[in-house]
Amino acid sequence: MTETDKYIVFSLLNVALLVTVVFNTVISFYLFVAIIFILIMVCSVLIRKKILKTGPLGKKYFYGVTFPMIVNSFFLINYLTGMNPVRETYCFRNMMAEVGSKHSHQKGKTTYIYLNGNAYEYSYMTRSFFIDYKRMLFKNQITYTFERGILGMKIRKDFEFTYNENCMNR
Repeated sequence: MTETDKYIVFSLLNVALLVTVVFNTVISFYLFVAIIFILIMVCSVLIRKKILKTGPLGKKYFYGVTFPMIVNSFFLINYLTGMNPVRETYCFRNMMAEVGSKHSHQKGKTTYIYLNGNAYEYSYMTRSFFIDYKRMLFKNQITYTFERGILGMKIRKDFEFTYNENCMNR
């Protein structure tokens, strides 16, 4: 396998892990970005001082493939070791989006939701769903199934949309 092939395969693996594992971990988006920024800065210092070796493929491969794989591995370990499922139910409303121009303007619901009591306010992926909008249509309540991984992070394992009359006024 050539270096280019490795780069492509491991990059695709990183994207797959990001979408299936990291996005299902309940973590503040801002905290996640801050941790990644700090880790990149620490790695840069360690590489500059030649404590951390990037290998024959260089810094581009390290920051493009190796570093994301290390981060994704921690999330994967946490995800695979999830235990003690807990169900949480919330009323929700969809985010409204406006698109168009001055003369053609449309407004509609998206698959991003706001939970009752502003639950998981900074965990954007907990409230985002890249699914068919029809699964959410005419529903106003969501039931999550969360587990806690060995690294202590909460994981969204499953969710279900339902309709509840009591959620109408919230």
